[in-house]
Amino acid sequence: MNRQEFIDKLFAGAKKAGIDEYEAYFSSSESFDVDVLDGEIKEYTVAQRSGMCFRGVFEGKMGYASTEIEDDEAIDMLIEGVKNNARLLETDDGESIFEGSETYPEVDTYDANVEKVPASEKIARSIELEKLTKKRDARVMRVEGCGVSTGVGEVRIVNSKGLDISGKSAVYGAFVAPVVSQDGKVNFSFAVKASRHPDDIDFSELAEKSVNKAVEGLGAQSIPSGKYKCVLQNDMAGTFLATFAGVFSGESARKGMSLLKGREGEMIASECVTITDDPLLPGGLATSAFDAEGVARFSKDVVKDGRFETLLHNRVTAKELGCQTTGNASKAGYAGKVTVAPSNFFVKPSSTSFEALLAQVGDGILITSLMGMHSGANPISGDFSLGAKGFLIKDGKKAEPVEQITVAGNFFDILKNVRAVADDLEMNRPGSSCIASPALYIGEIAVAGK
Repeated sequence: MNRQEFIDKLFAGAKKAGIDEYEAYFSSSESFDVDVLDGEIKEYTVAQRSGMCFRGVFEGKMGYASTEIEDDEAIDMLIEGVKNNARLLETDDGESIFEGSETYPEVDTYDANVEKVPASEKIARSIELEKLTKKRDARVMRVEGCGVSTGVGEVRIVNSKGLDISGKSAVYGAFVAPVVSQDGKVNFSFAVKASRHPDDIDFSELAEKSVNKAVEGLGAQSIPSGKYKCVLQNDMAGTFLATFAGVFSGESARKGMSLLKGREGEMIASECVTITDDPLLPGGLATSAFDAEGVARFSKDVVKDGRFETLLHNRVTAKELGCQTTGNASKAGYAGKVTVAPSNFFVKPSSTSFEALLAQVGDGILITSLMGMHSGANPISGDFSLGAKGFLIKDGKKAEPVEQITVAGNFFDILKNVRAVADDLEMNRPGSSCIASPALYIGEIAVAGK
C-alpha cells in the first residue's frame, strides 16, 4: 500500500482501539561517505534509512511504537505497541498531540544539486583533496583521513488533530586530517567544512587550513604552571558551549540537572555575550521550519547582553515550568521520544577581528585544542579540567606553540569573565544541533604545566 493508505488505515485502527489522539512521525535519510588513503578508497558507505514512530494517548498516557515496514501487520503492531507502552508508564509526562501552528516560516534547506553529484565525482574530489593536502607542504608525511560525505533527509508529521507537515534537507561536506613531521617532531590536525550547497566548499582552502594548523603546532612545549590571560579559539569556544549546552535545556531543568532553572532575568554572563538559538539561520546546518512536535520554529536569544532570557523548551517542559514552548522539541532518530535540543546555537559574533582580540590580551595563551571533554567536564556543575594545546600570545600576537598543559575552571565563571568576542563565527558541523562560537577572550584561566 502507499504511504497515505497506510496512514488512513493506521489512524482508523487507532481510533477504533480507543487511542484518544495520535501521530505518525516519518523520517528517511540517504547518506554517502567515502574516505581515501594514498589515492585509493579506504572506506565507502552508502546507506538508506527510513522508519516511522507512532505515538498516541491511551488511558491518559502517551505510548510509543515504531516500525520500518508499512503494511497491515505493522499497523496492528504499532497500535498494540502504543497501548502496551502506555500501560507500562508509571507516571504521566503530560505529553499531548499538537494541532499545528497558524503559519510556518519558509526555509531553504534543500539543494537538489547535492543529490545530483555522482559518486564517481565525490570519490575524485576526495582523491584531489588528499593530493592538494600532500602538496601543500613538504612536511606532510601522510594524510590520516580524507573524504567527502553527503546526506539527504526528509521528515513528515501527520496527526489526528489535522497537522500534516513535511521538510527536506541536504548537506555536502568534506574533511581532511594531515600528519606533519619536522626534526623528529610530529603533529596532526583536522579540518572540516559542510554546507547546504556543493559549490560552497573550496577544497584548496580546506587543504591549506588543515596543513597550516598542523605545521604551526610543530615543536610545541609545555609552559610553567600559573594563571594566564586566555583566548579560546573559535572552534574550542564552540566545543565548550556544546559540552555545557544541556544547562540551557528545559528538559535538564525539569529533571533538576540545570543550575539555570528559575534564573530567567539574571545576569549570568558578561554584557558582551549574547547566545542565540536560530533555527531559521540562512544556510544553517540545523535550520528547519518546525520542530519534532510540529511547532513552528523561531529565533530567540537565550542569553542577551549577559542576561539569561529563557531555557529551551518543548511543549511538555514549557507546560511544567509555566512558560511557552520555544520550538526546540527534538528526536534522536525516528524511534526516539520527544526531548529538547538546540538548533543553530551560537555566541553572537562582534565586529572585532581575531587579530584585534589577541592585541587586547597582550601576553597570554591561545587554546586551540582540548582533550578529555567527556571525562574531564561536568555538564551540570560546569567544572572542567582538560588537557590542552595552543600557543603563547606575546605582544598581542600568536607566538610559540604549547602542549602538555591542563586548563581548569568553571563554565559559568567563563561566561561571566568574557572580556571580548571576535567576529570569526564558523558554523560548519552538520547535525540536529549545530553549536558554535567566535573566539572568546575569557580573562584568566588556571594552567598546570611544567
